[in-house]
Amino acid sequence: MNSTIQKSISAVFETAQLPPEEIEELVLRVGALIYQNIITRSLENMSDNDQDEFEKILDSKNKPEDVFIFLKNKVPNFEEIIKEESEKFRNKSSNIMDKIG
Repeated sequence: MNSTIQKSISAVFETAQLPPEEIEELVLRVGALIYQNIITRSLENMSDNDQDEFEKILDSKNKPEDVFIFLKNKVPNFEEIIKEESEKFRNKSSNIMDKIG
């Protein structure tokens, strides 16, 4: 998973207090959900040609790092999308926990 997403998740969820194994599990689970949202928003900001190229990258089973390099080069506000989607997820999670507890 992209280190930018990992850092963003750690910052948003304030994971410094957790044991390392719990941090890793949280980052993987939350990261997968946020990753999907980042991809969706990134596609909305790409031209049709870039979307076609992106699809080829996904079909060729490239590493996640390669996917993120492509997105970073093609989506001008990619870093901001990562931060926004991480924050959205945290806010939604917080709202759900407030309703439960």
